[in-house]
Amino acid sequence: MDAHIEMVGPDVSAVENLIGVSLHLTFRDLCYTPNKGKDAKRILHGMSGSFKSGHLTAILGPSGAGKSSLMNILAGLKTSGVEGQIQVNGVDRKLKTFRKQSAYITQEDHLLSHLTIDEYIMAAANLKLGNKVSSSERKLKVELVMKTLGLTHSRHTQIGSLSGGECKRLSIGLELLNNPDILFLDEPTSGLDSSSSLQCIALLREIARSGRTVVATIHQPSSRLLDYFDHLYIVASGMCIYQGPIGSLVPYLNTANLECPSYHNPADFVMDVACGEHGNVLPVLVSTIDNGRLVYQEVYGSTLVMPSPPPKSRTDDATNVTITVTGNISKEKKRKTYPASFHTQVAILLERTWRSMWRDKMLTQVRFVTHFVLGLLVGTMYWLAGDDAASVLNNASMLFFNLLVILFASTMPTVVTFPMERNVLLREHLNHWYSLKAYYLAKTLADIPFQFIFPGLYVSIVYLMSNQPMSIERYCMLLCISICLALCGQGIGLLLGAIFDIQVAVFLAPTGCIPFVLFAGFLVNFNCMPSYMSWLTYLSFMRYGFEGSMLSIYGYDRSPLTCSMSYCPNRYPQKILEHFNMADSSYYWSVVGMLVFFLAVRVTGYFALSFKLKSMR
Repeated sequence: MDAHIEMVGPDVSAVENLIGVSLHLTFRDLCYTPNKGKDAKRILHGMSGSFKSGHLTAILGPSGAGKSSLMNILAGLKTSGVEGQIQVNGVDRKLKTFRKQSAYITQEDHLLSHLTIDEYIMAAANLKLGNKVSSSERKLKVELVMKTLGLTHSRHTQIGSLSGGECKRLSIGLELLNNPDILFLDEPTSGLDSSSSLQCIALLREIARSGRTVVATIHQPSSRLLDYFDHLYIVASGMCIYQGPIGSLVPYLNTANLECPSYHNPADFVMDVACGEHGNVLPVLVSTIDNGRLVYQEVYGSTLVMPSPPPKSRTDDATNVTITVTGNISKEKKRKTYPASFHTQVAILLERTWRSMWRDKMLTQVRFVTHFVLGLLVGTMYWLAGDDAASVLNNASMLFFNLLVILFASTMPTVVTFPMERNVLLREHLNHWYSLKAYYLAKTLADIPFQFIFPGLYVSIVYLMSNQPMSIERYCMLLCISICLALCGQGIGLLLGAIFDIQVAVFLAPTGCIPFVLFAGFLVNFNCMPSYMSWLTYLSFMRYGFEGSMLSIYGYDRSPLTCSMSYCPNRYPQKILEHFNMADSSYYWSVVGMLVFFLAVRVTGYFALSFKLKSMR
C-alpha cells in the first residue's frame, strides 16, 4: 500500500494556485558563536549570501560545516550569539513579521502520531488562518493543499501509519496553509528513498516557481536530484566557498585548478573538496567568492557583486518591532499576535490534544488496566482491614501506599510522553501557530478528566474491598485527596518533561519524589524528625495527602472500631490520629496545601517550558 501511495505523489500542477509574495532574503557578515567564555567556538565566520524568490536554493556542506546553523539563524530559530545583518527585500528584517511570512520545516517530521491527516490539517488551518477566514474558505484551502501534496486518498489515515514520504509532504503542507513567502527546510530528503526524494524536491521546485523563496539544506544529493535546484550555496568550515547556479559549479572549481572528473557527481566532488581531500584550497575558494558576497555566473565567466534587491512596499503588522541584526540580535518587547484568538487557540488545541490522548493506549488503556489491577491487588491484600482496630497500622499503610500508586501512575505517563511532544510544540510555536500560554492551558485542561477517572476507579475498588466506613462523605473526602494528589503528580511529570530529555526525566521522576515521601509523616513520625528538618514537612505535598487521607477515615468523630482480638489499644480513632501527630490537623488545610503545590508546580512548569524553548533558540 505504501508503495502505491508513494507512486501517486503530489499534484504539482495545483501548486500554482498557491501564489506567494516575492521576498528576497539577503544576509551579510553573518557570525555565530553559540557559547560564551573560554569555551566559546565560532561556527559561522562572516558569511554573506542572497536567496531570491522563485528559486529553489540548496545549502550544501559536509557534516559540521555550519549549514544547519545558518539555516536556523535565517529562519529565526537561533537568535542568541548571532552577529551580522539580515535583510528582506533590502530592508532590515523584522523578526516578528518575518516569522509570519516564513515557515521552517525541521529534518525530523515531528507530528502527533494519533491524529489523522484530515484532523491535523483542519486543526492547522483553524489555527493558522484564524477567524478572519470563513469555514468554507478554510475547507477549500485544506482540500487544495491535500490535492497539491497527493494526500487526499489517505486523509483518514493516522500519522503513525504513514510512510516517510507522506509524513514529509504533510509537514510541508501544514506550513503551506497560510501561504508563507519563504520556506526553510532542513534535510527534507533525510530518511527517504530515491523516488520519494525526487518527488519531494520536485514539489519544492514547483512551490518556488509559484513565487516563493525556498531554501533547503542537503547533505549529499545525487546528480539527478541536484538538477532540480536553481541555486547552490556551499558551506565549508563555517564559510561560503561557492554561490551561484548549478551549471556554474564545475567551471568555478576549474578556476581553482580543481578538475571534476567526467560523469562524476559534482556534489560529491565538491564535498570532497570541502573535506580537504584535494588539498588546502578552501581559503582560495572563500576569497574568490568573497565569503558569499559575490555570485559566480558562468555566462560572464567571472564573479559578480551580489545585487541587493530593491525595497518592496508591503504593509507590516503595526505591532512588529524592527530588528537591526547588526551586532547581537536585539530582543523584541511587544506581544506577538496570532491569526486565531486566544480562546480559539485553546479550544482547538484542547480538542486536538483530547483526540490524541484518547487514542494513545499508553494514556488510556494501559492506565485503566493498571489502576484496575492494582486496585484489586491492594484491596485483596488489605481485605476488610478498614474497620478492625487490630489492623490500624496495616490500614494506615494502605492509605499511604494508595498515595504512592496514584502519584507514580499520574507522573510517569506524562514524563514518558511529553518530551516527545515537546518537539512538536517547538516546530508549531516557532511557525506562529499558537502562543505557549494557549498550548500549556490546553495541555493542563485535557488531562484533568483522566486525573478524576483513574484515581476514582482505584479508590472505589480499594475502599469497598478494605471495608472502609460506609459513608459517602468520607469516601468523597478520600477521593478528593486522591484527585488532588494525581494533579500534583501530573504537574511534576509535566515539569520534568518540559526541562529534561526522556532518559533524565524518567530517572528523576521517582527519585525526585523521594524527599516528599520521606517527609510525609508515615515512614518517620513528625516528633522523631530533627528540629532543623521538620519544617521541610510543610513543603511536602505527600504530607498533606497522608494527613487528608487519615482524617478522611479516622477524623471528625468517627465511632470506635470493632476489635477482632481480645485487646485493641487503637479502638478509638482519636488515639490513632494522636499516634501520627494529626489530632489537631485540618482536612481543609490539607486540600489547600495540595492545591497550592499543584498551582506552584504548574506555574513553574510553564516558565521552565518557556525557558527551554528560548534556550533551544
